[in-house]
Amino acid sequence: MRNENMQFETGRAIWTNVVAIVLVWTAVVALALAGLTMLSVQGDMGALMLVAALVIAAPAAAMSQQRNSL
Repeated sequence: MRNENMQFETGRAIWTNVVAIVLVWTAVVALALAGLTMLSVQGDMGALMLVAALVIAAPAAAMSQQRNSL
């Protein structure tokens, strides 16, 4: 079932959605790699970065799923 509020705007170019998805996934990967690196140096900060990567991954996955369902 589709929600009308979740649909892409008709005036916005498709490539802007792709760029947004790529940027969000890049942030997830960067945070995850930084978190893994920081685990050996400062355990708490590394764990916090890994949790942040997981939190950001949820909307990134939703954006990717929405993009693939169109």
